[in-house]
Amino acid sequence: MLTGVRQPGRRFALSASERGDFFRRQLDETASVAPLSNMAFILGIGSVIVFVIPPEQTVVRVLGGITILLVFLNSTRVAVSLRVPRWRQSTRFDYIGLMLEVVVIAILDIVLFSKLFTTIDSNYDVVIIATMAGVMGAGTINFYTVRSASLSWIYIHGLGLMIVFSMHSEPYLPVLAIQLAIYMFALTVGAMYLSASFQRRWMAEIQADSERQTVSLLLDGFEGGSRDWLWEVDTDGRFSHISPRLSQLSGLSVSDLQDMTFGQLLNHLEITSSDEGKAAAELLVDKFERTTPFRDIVVPIRIDGDRRWWSFSASPRVLEDGEIRGWRGVGSDITERYVHEQEILRLAATDSLTGLPNRRSFGSELERAINGRGNLDRVRVAILDLDNFKSVNDTLGHPVGDRLLLAVTDRLRTVAGSDVFARMGGDEFGIVAHVPAGRNSYVGFERYLDVLQEPFYIAGNRIEVRATIGYANNPDDAGDADELVMLADLALNEAKSTGRNRVGKFSPALRAWASERATAQQELDRGIAANQFELHYQPQVNATTGQVVAFEALLRWNHPVKGLIGPSQFIGVAEETGMIIPLGAQAMALACAEAAKWPAGMRVAVNVSPVQLLSIDFCKMVESALDATGLDPKSLQLEITETGVVEDRAISDLHTLRSLGVTVALDDFGTGYSSFATLQRLPIDVLKIDRFFIVDCADHQMAVVKSVVELASLLGMVSLAEGVETPVQLRRVQAVGCDLIQGFHISKPLNAAQLEAYLAATATSSGQNFHPLDSDFSRP
Repeated sequence: MLTGVRQPGRRFALSASERGDFFRRQLDETASVAPLSNMAFILGIGSVIVFVIPPEQTVVRVLGGITILLVFLNSTRVAVSLRVPRWRQSTRFDYIGLMLEVVVIAILDIVLFSKLFTTIDSNYDVVIIATMAGVMGAGTINFYTVRSASLSWIYIHGLGLMIVFSMHSEPYLPVLAIQLAIYMFALTVGAMYLSASFQRRWMAEIQADSERQTVSLLLDGFEGGSRDWLWEVDTDGRFSHISPRLSQLSGLSVSDLQDMTFGQLLNHLEITSSDEGKAAAELLVDKFERTTPFRDIVVPIRIDGDRRWWSFSASPRVLEDGEIRGWRGVGSDITERYVHEQEILRLAATDSLTGLPNRRSFGSELERAINGRGNLDRVRVAILDLDNFKSVNDTLGHPVGDRLLLAVTDRLRTVAGSDVFARMGGDEFGIVAHVPAGRNSYVGFERYLDVLQEPFYIAGNRIEVRATIGYANNPDDAGDADELVMLADLALNEAKSTGRNRVGKFSPALRAWASERATAQQELDRGIAANQFELHYQPQVNATTGQVVAFEALLRWNHPVKGLIGPSQFIGVAEETGMIIPLGAQAMALACAEAAKWPAGMRVAVNVSPVQLLSIDFCKMVESALDATGLDPKSLQLEITETGVVEDRAISDLHTLRSLGVTVALDDFGTGYSSFATLQRLPIDVLKIDRFFIVDCADHQMAVVKSVVELASLLGMVSLAEGVETPVQLRRVQAVGCDLIQGFHISKPLNAAQLEAYLAATATSSGQNFHPLDSDFSRP
């Protein structure tokens, strides 16, 4: 890197090896773009073969297929050679291969075009011509770094098309020929400009690198008695004074050092073998270029494979007329002291269990990212929290919990990439992602959730781990690091309250939501004691007959001041504070009491929080509600989510209740991590297909719905589509064979009084409830 000392103003020129490197860079740049460009080529030609060429044109189809095959094989060769260095050929060989590719494929293109232009319907002429124009443009961009290849591609295609046009007499062809000539000229200009631009950019990089490597090491006049050795170089960077101590430490003889420049010595000591060394070398270059004295610049080196740290201080020696005569400085081997200091700093910034950066280090890295970002860059901070991790410590013990944290950390670290990834404490992790200007603003934090999909096996235990993430942006959401973390926490809490195992983004509305959440926490206990909660019921109907078979009980808070409040505003608070246990028991009692009044055979479906399932008295609570109301257990259905049944005790409770006749539905199926093995493991009777797959009725979404319906049928379960709001959605879910339907198209949720009217109305409608019976039951 620091190959010598040069005077400012020295003319820059490329050596023979650098010219060879440039040629290699041209070929590699073309090769790196080739797979994408060739994919466009393959798709373009392929679409013509499939949709334009008549089936009877076997020769033309075979010719097109050969062209596509050659392009595909060449793309594969190029991709493999880039990734497997030992398969890479010489630069000359690669250039010949490139030119051969250009000539052969271009000629095949023209032959194929000629055949197509002669044999297919003239209505497709515009498609073929447009395809060839696209092929010409794509190839020009692909080969732009190698001017000869790019121009060959343009003119073989262009002149070949001209020849083909001249062989036909259609009146529009002369106009096309003129346009083709203009197009060729434009492509030529573009190719020349891109090639020159690439060369200028690469030359600028080479020059900048050379200036860093050959920067002035003009040293003179600084000496300290407490230092290990003195070093001095002249204006050429060659040592004019060599300390025996330097010879001893470097392992080089005095005569060897006399033949070296200061930069060559550092290169010999492998200063650039680490990022730390590269940064130190750049700092030295900066000091030398600006003729600035420096002190205690720490440089990592290697001597016989052993890593050491040297410290350099120096000042320039300047004559009275301002001429620089060189540099003189002192150096010290500070390895022992440096290692000790770095270990102390590392321990202070590292989590003792996982070895990740700790909260303190995370804060420093976040500050550094915010302060170092460009004007148009973004910094994104996320908080990741493991769902239900406390239950692992409570049931399996803290040693198992610690081992699980280590295993989780190892997995998460594999997808962190360039992100700062730290442990904030407990089961909470912090992530800092840098989004450069011009890059898509989306940062896929979902990959951290995906990598946790497979179960962990710790001390003979199979443990399912899920996580929830909340994130905020700088500078959009906040400029201060602490506030940014607080906002990410808000997003995390919101994501947890709306289902967990997801990524939540901060929005300004979350501030108001957080305030409301705090108020709800204060008022929730009073509301439960005052019986302010009520249930609304939404019908579930047979998809074939329209007959009502069940009602889902939906909890509402009849707040004395705010009126009717939906569950999204208080269920999360109730779960976090443990108040979901008495609230859930109250809701279960209300639902069973109301369902006891309904016609025989009609079920009530009650949502069960994961926190309820994990409670010890859950099974007793359900049995008590059934006994107190006299409801037949077969008329009760429990709606659960997969996250609520990670523990064996919860599964055992469900089996116990199912043995009594209670049915179990798995809610929001298709949006989480439910697997075939999970469905076999749980006592499930009904699969509820999440409304996400129903709303837009897209074909790919309905394909998922059909797969779930078939899976439910295979496992002897009933499928239920929720969120059906339009006649189109109704017809689509009926078409894929869904058993039950729920949604606003059937009816909005009804209070107890409205439910009685609804039952009376449906009793006289022959079960055909696919249309709202009147405005009282439909969405406004």
